[in-house]
Amino acid sequence: KFRYSAMVISRKTPRFNIHTGFYCLVAILPQISICSMSYHFTEDPGAFPVAANGEPFPWQELRLPNVVIPLHYDLFVHPNLTSLDFVASEKIEVLVSNATQFIILHSKDLEITYATLQSEEDSRYMKPGRELKVLSYPPHQQIALLVPEKLTPHLKYYVAIDFQAKLADGFEGFYKSTYRTIGGETRILAVTDFEPTQARMAFPCFDEPLFKANFSIKIRRESRHIALSNMPKVKTIELEGGLLEDHFETTVKMSTYLVAYIVCDFHSVSGTTSSGVKVSIYASPDKWNQTHYALQASLKLLDFYEKYFDINYPLPKLGMFKFHIIVIFFIFAHRTYFAFFPPSLSM
Repeated sequence: KFRYSAMVISRKTPRFNIHTGFYCLVAILPQISICSMSYHFTEDPGAFPVAANGEPFPWQELRLPNVVIPLHYDLFVHPNLTSLDFVASEKIEVLVSNATQFIILHSKDLEITYATLQSEEDSRYMKPGRELKVLSYPPHQQIALLVPEKLTPHLKYYVAIDFQAKLADGFEGFYKSTYRTIGGETRILAVTDFEPTQARMAFPCFDEPLFKANFSIKIRRESRHIALSNMPKVKTIELEGGLLEDHFETTVKMSTYLVAYIVCDFHSVSGTTSSGVKVSIYASPDKWNQTHYALQASLKLLDFYEKYFDINYPLPKLGMFKFHIIVIFFIFAHRTYFAFFPPSLSM
């Protein structure tokens, strides 16, 4: 019996090893092929999804490749609250970790009008960027920027993109919201809500929490509106046609879903905590007289939490927005929260 058992085990062992090796190959081979795709095209067009224009799209994964890493976004936005659309541009400083012939970003419902690429050396000598071909793959909400030559590892590049879109309906991305005055007039404001993955509806970006970067934001507006963002305003430039352009301080390093900005006609009241943090409460003009209690409560709460946790508030300001019942906008400890009325409560 013992010999028979030993013989059975010895016969089964090779079979188990063969199967195990087969399963390992099945698990590893797709990863090898995916990794090879991460950096350059293969000659087989069938290995890629089909872009919106019918050409092969050079990336098949839902998650972005990590061969190009964003460092800084310089974002310009000009919303039109009459036509309910916006035009925008951005310049993204990126670091290349491996040679690649394309850059993959997220983009949803944005019309890309122009895209260029500059090397760090070209930028230093003020040379114009090279125009890039743009492919889109809507099922994954991605675009591919095809570069004429492989990007060199460990070098920085600058990707410039011009784009435009409609202000979104609903409560995601860069969207249109409304409120009604005491006199019955409906007024419009443009607001962002990017959590968890809606920043791609406002600007092409690496819209995954892993890809953290700094953001410098500029917003163009009419004089009857104000513009606000994560950081304090540095300056306002007067432009032709009565337009104004607000420039904001560069943010801390953060994920795209934390970026926030708003264009509206709200009024504010401000105060300062004992640690020197400026706190502002914003509300529609008809509700401005209801903001003072909220301000006093906010100042006391922020002081309390700083002492309770023994952690200073890490940003130079804190802003809140109020419509009719609830506070809308709250920034604390690098997190940005937007909460708006559902459609049934919007007035």
